This record gives sequence, C-alpha cells and structure tokens, in this order.
Amino acid sequence: MRKPLIKQYCATDVVPAKMQPLHNLLQKQPAAMGVVQMVSGITIFGLGVVLATTSPLTLATILRVPLLTGLLFFISGVLSALLHKFPRLLPICVAVNIGCLCVAGVGVVLLTIDLSSGNPNVNHQVKVKALVMCVTVLEVCITAVLLFWMHRELRSTNKTA
Repeated sequence: MRKPLIKQYCATDVVPAKMQPLHNLLQKQPAAMGVVQMVSGITIFGLGVVLATTSPLTLATILRVPLLTGLLFFISGVLSALLHKFPRLLPICVAVNIGCLCVAGVGVVLLTIDLSSGNPNVNHQVKVKALVMCVTVLEVCITAVLLFWMHRELRSTNKTA
C-alpha cells in the first residue's frame, strides 16, 4: 500500500511559547509593587514637606530624611514598573532598591530618635512623624520582598548565561 501524497494536518501538540526575559520575576507582578512604591514615595515626600515647613529643627528634618526617602522610593517604583518593558533595567533596579533599603533603614532609626526625644506637647508633629515612620517601614518591607525576587532572578539568569 502506498502512502498518500498529501497528509492532513492535525494540530494535536501544543507548542510552548517562548519564555520572555525575566519570566519568573514578571509573574510575581513587580509593576504592582512598583506602583505601591511610587504612591508611598509621594506620600512620604508630601509629609516630609509638611514636616520641613511646620516642625522645629530636629535630626530627621535637618537631614531631610522624609524628602530623600520619598524621592528614592518614587524612582525605585518607576524602575520596578518599567521592568516589564525593559528587562535590562534589572541590575539598575536592584542597585536602586538596595540604596532605598539602606536610606530607609537609617531614616527609620532617625525618625525613632526624633519621636523618642520629641516634645509631646506638639501633638500634630508627633502624628505626622509617626505616619512617616509607618509608611517608611511599609516601604522597607516592600523593598525587601522586591529585592529578594530580583536577586533570585538575577542569580538564575547568571547561571543560565
């Protein structure tokens, strides 16, 4: 018996899609974490402006801790959100997040010192400083999780390359 000249095509096997760069990291939605970083960075920056204009000179206001951390978190959030479009930003994003984590750690310590040595009679300043510290601690947690994910992805891409 002869084989037919024309064979009917039947799509039974699913061809897997090509893996995108940073596939494992992008499944964890770093863009959503980046948006949270941007929003809380803007919040910290705004509260830092309020503290700088209304409070007396303290260690955190002299060093402009809320302004610096707010700006750094906003930049870090923008970079994290852009990872989907530009995967080559991963090493830069890791470096900026490490810097944010260090500055925020110092900022939390300085804000804690300010809160412990502050004047309890000025109630609104204590509330604003406590709010800045809470949002900064939230940012530290988000940045630590993002750094863990990014470091894992960076290590896995270096092993395959």
